[in-house]
Amino acid sequence: MSYNSAIQLKPDYAEAYYNRGNALQELGRLREAVEDYRKAISIDPQNSLFWAGYAESLQSMKPISCGNDLVHDLLQMLEPPTVSPHGLSKTVISALRYSPKFLRVLELFKSNHADEDIDHLTVQLSTIPLLLRVMELSPIADLDVERMFSKMRAGMLTRVTSGRGEAQGLPFYAALTIHCFTNEYVFSESEDEKQKIELLQEKVKSTLEKGKPVSPTRIAVLGAYRPLSSFSWADDLLRFKWPNDMKKVIIAQVNDVREEQALRPNIPRLTARENKVSLEVRNQYEENPYPRWIKTGLSDKPKTIRQVLQAIKIHHNLEAQRFSNEPDILVAGCGTGKHALITASRFLNCNILAMDLSLSSLSYAMRKTQELGITNIEYMQGDILKLDQLERQFDIIESVGVLHHMDDPLAGWKVLVDRLRSDGLMQIGLYSDIARQHVVKARKHIAKKKYITSPDNIRKFREEVINMDPNSDSEIKKVIGSGDFYSLSTCRDLCFHVQEHRFTLPQIEVALNDLGLKFLGFELKRSWIMSFSEFHPGKDALTSLSLWHQFELKNPGAFSRMYQFWVQKV
Repeated sequence: MSYNSAIQLKPDYAEAYYNRGNALQELGRLREAVEDYRKAISIDPQNSLFWAGYAESLQSMKPISCGNDLVHDLLQMLEPPTVSPHGLSKTVISALRYSPKFLRVLELFKSNHADEDIDHLTVQLSTIPLLLRVMELSPIADLDVERMFSKMRAGMLTRVTSGRGEAQGLPFYAALTIHCFTNEYVFSESEDEKQKIELLQEKVKSTLEKGKPVSPTRIAVLGAYRPLSSFSWADDLLRFKWPNDMKKVIIAQVNDVREEQALRPNIPRLTARENKVSLEVRNQYEENPYPRWIKTGLSDKPKTIRQVLQAIKIHHNLEAQRFSNEPDILVAGCGTGKHALITASRFLNCNILAMDLSLSSLSYAMRKTQELGITNIEYMQGDILKLDQLERQFDIIESVGVLHHMDDPLAGWKVLVDRLRSDGLMQIGLYSDIARQHVVKARKHIAKKKYITSPDNIRKFREEVINMDPNSDSEIKKVIGSGDFYSLSTCRDLCFHVQEHRFTLPQIEVALNDLGLKFLGFELKRSWIMSFSEFHPGKDALTSLSLWHQFELKNPGAFSRMYQFWVQKV
């Protein structure tokens, strides 16, 4: 291997270790890949691309210890802009299960014997920086951890309403408050908790009206059950000097929310008229902007269109293609901005128009865009069906997870194709009917039970699924395996969406022919691409939707998120 030779000639060649790590990861030799990434980072610790490779390899393997080196690396890894904390959270929790402090508290709550003083437990967890940081940055898709946090939250509420002195373990209080805000209060709560929260907020209100400072742990507990911005006295909190842990809470739950409210009226609007389904979808995302996120994994440095397609293994005669050096890109259905920001970091010299139905989602997106200092994204509120009002054409159009929520997905897709320049590229994401049969059954169960889309009903549904007999063969229980199950807006999007269509690959092939689009290939995990290629090694197999359909029938989990693929207008 040429990387071996390069390393022999120059033992401190960081790029060679990184590239060899990539090659080893492609071959499934993950532990060897990890060692190469760590070596690259030891030589150049500021290179965020190396951290991204290291993070990807760790996400594909289960930690078998929680040594100081791994804990240090994971803490460092959560910070670079190229790493998504959401993707890394499972790895972090898997590692922490080998931490004696964390494991002891987790086992106490799993056994329902957590009768220790809550102050002792919050103090113990406050001394685990890796836990606190991942709580601040991402929902955590782990039922044991969710139960522990839920029970600790209830214990913390009882503690701060007990009339005793100031509670202990403020770092954990603050981290849990941010965590609950980020997962949009997805944890179930009892009637007793609801009553205590109402009494607590009245006490806080009375204290503030008297001009007195309020207990940080009381504010933290309130913010772990309700967004602080929703209280009439929220702005009074800005007058006080808070401990560093609580500053993060006040910024997230008051300052940032006020900033989004200020941005909202200034968002350009394409049209005020939408069809009935578009209006229902818009209302859903106004209530639950999707998704709430703190950090996302951006590209290390932007690349040309050709380089991007090569990196994702799209080999459709790329050398013969002429691509724009300053591409105009439309992100149709940008939500809270993650997609648009990733695209802005991915393509060199690009100009992006990012559009969505929801003003709440767009104001969140604009705040995060300004926070990151990214200036090449223009946001607009509007319906895809009204895009003919725009006298603009695009080199690339990306619409992932959007068309299948329209009244007529193919009509919306046709509008997008009309906005695409000749030979332009399109990235599309559509739900797989084969992969989502468990969701279909969950939606039928929700309809049968007459659950509505209120937070209480979503929590009730989640509890029902969580408590299903683990030995039952219910397909519904599979939704627990989705990361979307662990926050309110994503669970609503997963199981309670007002509109959902699903597709098969033969249906998509017919649609592509009707729309004049050529299939270029899937964006898919390497492991699935390699598995497919073992069955179908032919040169053109990767662009054969009929072969992919055969593969999916045998591997129904291959497109569990959705079909994500690239096409070209011909």
